[in-house]
Amino acid sequence: MHAQTWIETLNRLRAAERPCAMVVVTELTGSGPREPGARMIVALRAEDGVELIEGTIGGGRLELSAMEHAAELLQRPQPTSESVSYPLAEKTGQCCGGKVVLFYETFPWSRRRIAIFGAGHVAQALAGLGSYLSAQVQLIDAREESTIVPALPAQRDWTLLCVDHPEEEIDSLPADTLVMVMTHDHALDLEIIARAIRRDFPYLGLIGSERKWARFQARLTQRGFAPEAIAKVRCPIGLSKHSKEPKAIAISAAAEMLEVFERPRRR
Repeated sequence: MHAQTWIETLNRLRAAERPCAMVVVTELTGSGPREPGARMIVALRAEDGVELIEGTIGGGRLELSAMEHAAELLQRPQPTSESVSYPLAEKTGQCCGGKVVLFYETFPWSRRRIAIFGAGHVAQALAGLGSYLSAQVQLIDAREESTIVPALPAQRDWTLLCVDHPEEEIDSLPADTLVMVMTHDHALDLEIIARAIRRDFPYLGLIGSERKWARFQARLTQRGFAPEAIAKVRCPIGLSKHSKEPKAIAISAAAEMLEVFERPRRR
C-alpha cells in the first residue's frame, strides 16, 4: 500500500467518523508472509468486530489475530498505539519459524454528541466549548432563531434545530448522547426530562436550583417514575455550584461532562 493510498483511506474514514486502526509490520526475524513496511487498515463494523478496508500483512491466522487485537484496542475511547511480537509458529497458523512485530495505531474519529435543549445564555456558552470537548453539539429550541435571546452568533461550530415540540427529539438521539436541558420554559424542561429518563443516556443534566429540582422530583414521582430513575438526572449541573454567571456555569458543566467522556462508549 503506497503512502498516498493509506493517507487517502484514513481521510475517507475520518470524514465518515468511522473508528479504524492501522497495523504495520515493523520488524521481521527469519522468514515471514510480508516484509517490514507492509500494512493494513481495518475499521469497526456496525455490529461487532472489524473489517479489512485496505492492504494486508500476509493473510492467514496472523492477519486474523491482528484484526481481533485491533478490534479490542478500538474499544478504548482514546487513541492507542503499541507494538506486539508474534512468533511465526503453529499458534499463529504459520510455519515460517520466524518472528514478526506489528505496530498498532488506532483512530477513534467519532466524536461524542451533546444535545442541549434550549438556546439561551448558558446553552450558547456551553455550545461554544464543543471544540474543546471534541464533541458535536446541537442546540434544540422551540423558538424561531430570530426570537432567541441573546442573538445567536453568525459563525458557530455547532448546529441549531428549531422545532415545535423539542421533547419529541429525545426519541431519535443516539444512545451515547449527552443531554442537557435548559430551555426558557420550566414546563417544557419537565416534559423533556420525563421523556429522557426513559432513554438512560450516559449524562442527563437539568439547569436549575435545588428548589426547582425538588419540585421536579415531586412531579416525576406523581407520574410514576421510580426513585432510581429520577436519580439519573444531575441537577443542579456542574462541578461547582457557586456562580450564576452563564460562562462559569457552562465551564462547570463541561467539566462534569468530561468525566463521562472517559467512560467506554456505547456502540
